[in-house]
Amino acid sequence: MDVAYTRACGIDVHQKSVSVSLLIGDFDTNRPKRTNCKYDTTTNSLKELACWLDDNDAQVATMESTSQYWRPVWQILSRYSHVNLKLVNPQKIKRMPGRKTDKKDAEWLVDLTRIGMIEPSYIPELSTIELRESTRLRKNLIQQLTVIKNEIHNILQRSNIKLTSYLSDIFGVTGMKLMNLLLNGEAINVDTITPLMHGRMKATAEEIVEALNGRLSKNDRYLIDIQLNLYDALVRSISEIEAHIQEQTNSFEELRIRLMAIPGVSDHTAAIIMAEIGTNVDAFENEQAIAAWAGLCPGSYESGGKKYSSKTNRGNKYIKAALAQSAMTARLRRASDLANFYYRLAGRIGAVKAVIALAHKLLRIIYVMIRDGVEYDECKLKSRPFPLEQPTF
Repeated sequence: MDVAYTRACGIDVHQKSVSVSLLIGDFDTNRPKRTNCKYDTTTNSLKELACWLDDNDAQVATMESTSQYWRPVWQILSRYSHVNLKLVNPQKIKRMPGRKTDKKDAEWLVDLTRIGMIEPSYIPELSTIELRESTRLRKNLIQQLTVIKNEIHNILQRSNIKLTSYLSDIFGVTGMKLMNLLLNGEAINVDTITPLMHGRMKATAEEIVEALNGRLSKNDRYLIDIQLNLYDALVRSISEIEAHIQEQTNSFEELRIRLMAIPGVSDHTAAIIMAEIGTNVDAFENEQAIAAWAGLCPGSYESGGKKYSSKTNRGNKYIKAALAQSAMTARLRRASDLANFYYRLAGRIGAVKAVIALAHKLLRIIYVMIRDGVEYDECKLKSRPFPLEQPTF
């Protein structure tokens, strides 16, 4: 293969150290000179690595996006070295089966880099990265909150307390009052229940009393109390991170409003879109490129001149999940072109694949809106290059 770089470097990143392999050779050199070394991941050691790369006139350095270990290496090298840094997804550079060492990993990285076989990952601006960290933390906190809710539900069910049969959300105002009444060991009868019930409840006070007639042991009360303390702490944390995200998105207010005009895109989803994609799409060549990055385009498999359907590839799971949720909301607006697009496909390829196809369409619309700085206009959808006949997903 043709040589793309005469001085290329591969960096295998770990928690305590980085293994470095440098290849130096002209374009017509079949056997370039290889130099291997190892550095610690401390700040001073990484500064030495930056100086070493500059002293050897390294043109490009490639590293894998390994957990969060690559972040400090990237930040220090980009600040103290002139080398062109590339971050690559480990899934796209899997080694052939055989020996596995840190040294071999670094050599494999630099071998691929030297012949231009590396496809770099998307690294957004610092403000976008910080917003991304906030939205991802919010998602993790919400997931933890769901786990705690499920634990409380399980304790109540095994204690034969059927409060969920009459309340859609036992963590609402009325539900929390009833649970506190239960946990405090107070008398449970019609007189104590009635003042706690709101007027819209369909259940009677007698039914609520019967639903609370279970056996809640002392240990179960203790466990629920612990879970409720965690629940309150998480609710406060989610409220605080929501306010922080709102503050971070204030500088992108105009884009946020334009995104929320798209059917199915809420304020929550708009923040995720800005966090994962950013405020510009210059890093993506076209709409197909950003769809592939998000994992919302169908796989490509062709053999014997025939094309076969294939599953969507792995991509950015955060933007993929957010747009899939937006697609499920957008399909409910039946008078819209997006809903018509969904129902045309659902009858042919099924509901699940149609949701992914609609999410794909939404991402293409978002790409054009960010690239051209235009507002969402449903009347122009049919004239835009969004094909009505989507490929099979």
